[in-house]
Amino acid sequence: MARRLLNKALEKSNASKTLPPFVDADKILQELSEHWGFLQWSFKRIILPIVVFYIIIGLLAGEVVFGALFISLLAFLYANFLPDLDSFFPKEGKKAGWIKKRLALFFTPVFIYYILSQKIKPLSLGSEKAFHSRKALLEFSVFLFVFGLLIYWSFLNAFFLALFGFLGFLTHLLVDKQLRF
Repeated sequence: MARRLLNKALEKSNASKTLPPFVDADKILQELSEHWGFLQWSFKRIILPIVVFYIIIGLLAGEVVFGALFISLLAFLYANFLPDLDSFFPKEGKKAGWIKKRLALFFTPVFIYYILSQKIKPLSLGSEKAFHSRKALLEFSVFLFVFGLLIYWSFLNAFFLALFGFLGFLTHLLVDKQLRF
């Protein structure tokens, strides 16, 4: 049923014209099923204890952390699937510069929207799995920390936003066997 719905959505939208050729309903479902089990495991055993710790620290520090906690949990989920979004960027063509690559990493949904709506030409990231690296993991985490400081003006909330994003990204890299412990 899910395969049918995805195929129908891909056929009805113009997105199927601009998606990479290997993207189809089966590939999407395979990626989701590949990551879902470990995502659940890491959420129960790693994220929930950190959530409790975050709430306690927030209460002791006199900060309201529930809104920031919700955003941090969304960052965890988003970062868990972020590295696979590099498939929307071609590997051939003129290679994007350092700044454009980082912007593509930090603002991937915006770039994908503009690529699918054909308002910009896709950037070439120069490699097949450009976001599947330790360097991308650290850069994304630092970005989230700085972004958290700007929106919260709180070291505690910014730290936990970066931590949850880091853990989501790390979970993805572990599932894809890009990192080993």
